[in-house]
Amino acid sequence: NFGDGNTPSYTNGNPFAVSYANANPYTVQLVTISDKGCVSLPATQTIDVHPLPVVSFELPGSICMPGGNAQFVNKTSISDNSTLSYTWTFGDGNGSTITSPSNAYAATGSYTVTLVATSPFGCIDSDTKTLSNFFDKPIADFTVNPQELCQGADNNFRDGSSAPGSTIQSWNWVFNDGSTSTAANPVKKFNTPGTYNVQLTVKNTAGCVSDPYTLPVTVHLQPKIEAGPSFVVPQGTPIQFGATANSAGLNFSWSPPLGLSDPNALKPTLVANTDQTYILTATGSYGCTATDYLTVKILKPVVVPNIFTPNGDNIHDRWVIQHIEDYPGATVELFNRYGQQVYFAKGSATAWDGKYKGKDMPVGTYYYVIKLNNGFKMLNGSVTIVR
Repeated sequence: NFGDGNTPSYTNGNPFAVSYANANPYTVQLVTISDKGCVSLPATQTIDVHPLPVVSFELPGSICMPGGNAQFVNKTSISDNSTLSYTWTFGDGNGSTITSPSNAYAATGSYTVTLVATSPFGCIDSDTKTLSNFFDKPIADFTVNPQELCQGADNNFRDGSSAPGSTIQSWNWVFNDGSTSTAANPVKKFNTPGTYNVQLTVKNTAGCVSDPYTLPVTVHLQPKIEAGPSFVVPQGTPIQFGATANSAGLNFSWSPPLGLSDPNALKPTLVANTDQTYILTATGSYGCTATDYLTVKILKPVVVPNIFTPNGDNIHDRWVIQHIEDYPGATVELFNRYGQQVYFAKGSATAWDGKYKGKDMPVGTYYYVIKLNNGFKMLNGSVTIVR
């Protein structure tokens, strides 16, 4: 009685094999009958039948060459959850005893991969599969235009990658300034000067990733300048320009240089004698430049005549105040000896013709008050009409 429902009888004592369908402990009983019909007491033993491993593994979906690293996934199980040992053969002369190993294949081909699993009780099973899904890795390549440039300009990247036996599926750009892109041909603007080692890797439709390809991009500082405020000052006034720049290491040049203390200084001084526009040019490395300008306007001294002759001979017929037009906010007032206002003008109005309300004013002395405003000293004095 084998304990599994089978009770065969034999007429000899020869050894024989029994195959059990399930893993269990079984109580086996033997009863012996002599040729005289005498029956023995039962002899009993318990045997343990242990499960076989169910061996299974997954092949990698694709193996990318060169390098050929294949990762195998072990799916083997055993019903009693006992610890198994493994023996792998990869078909290229290499092997492993790791549960889920990897193997680097040196060449494309068709390889027979076998996994043997052994339980602690010596129960053994195996599985064999053929590995042949090898693919060439794509080759990353690109160009960039320009490769050296001034800060703030665009770099145009153009992919030149190839995928032997396949096609490119995706692009991964790393610009080394914290930004990335997945476009095939990205346009990039670097905001900070420096040298950036731009890296591209590509993946083909088989999932193979290329080795990275790197090109340096050099970005030079783009000068940023302000020439500073313009000036409106009396003739002969010393002034200093108030220009600013984003780097002291730039080369500066003012044009025209005439009269400047140092035309290559950022903030030269000048004695203002003429109206002039000054252009500042800042130049950095790689010829990166910027320009700005300021103007200097001269206010010429006001010259007030103390006599004029409004007699109709077209010589000194009007009281012409020289350079008053340089002071657009100025006012001119004239009073007779009684303190009555006989003339008022603002800015560069028509000079006084010696009349008041269309009538000639009598010969004599009149008193003026000229307010130039904008912080300039008020002028006062007298003018005499002579006919």
